[in-house]
Amino acid sequence: MGSLKRLICAIRGHEDYLHFEKDRVYLRCVACGYESPGWTVENHRPVLKFKARTAPAPAPRMVKKIA
Repeated sequence: MGSLKRLICAIRGHEDYLHFEKDRVYLRCVACGYESPGWTVENHRPVLKFKARTAPAPAPRMVKKIA
């Protein structure tokens, strides 16, 4: 039965779906079970560093006094 499933996938292509595991993400065919090499996922997240933005100081207001 497995040979027939692989033959069908060879003719019309795999039905790939994204599959997640603890440290790996890969494509897996629903019909025959083929798995792509995939990607490894690291346990730690990258540290993002941002430059602090400073708001420009408001322009001084000129007050005109009328006596």
